Amino acid sequence: MAGLVGIGVGRLWASRAESSRWRRDQKTASYQRLAEQFRITYETIRAIALADPKESATTDMVHEARTSSFQPWDSACTVVWLHGAAGVVEATSDVDRAMTELAAAAQERMLTVAEWNEARLPVREAFERFIHAARRGLELPAVSVRFIVDAEI
Repeated sequence: MAGLVGIGVGRLWASRAESSRWRRDQKTASYQRLAEQFRITYETIRAIALADPKESATTDMVHEARTSSFQPWDSACTVVWLHGAAGVVEATSDVDRAMTELAAAAQERMLTVAEWNEARLPVREAFERFIHAARRGLELPAVSVRFIVDAEI
């Protein structure tokens, strides 16, 4: 009888441990996906912001961004909202809001490099808060680094 109880407890313990690992893996994968999509989406917005709106290529770029380029970003945010820890979900929402505002500003008119560097600050700060929240949630040590350099062109 004791052996059967031991097997039952062991299986229950292994099941709980496996479930915890699965949840941690899902969080990690969702955070990584968002970080990867952040850079791609950010670069798309930057290209639009610094492009001449009078050129047909810019119109095509904006159309492509609106119809398909931003979809992977939206999907990455959704996965974090589904699997992420509360603090990371809040940070993700802040990044998404800042990215949306930056994309709107980029589509309004062509920005100078100086205007771009100013307009992107809220996105940089929000993304850094996301990284710090994700690292905290994954129990990784804090890092002190700028994820978007100030001298970017």
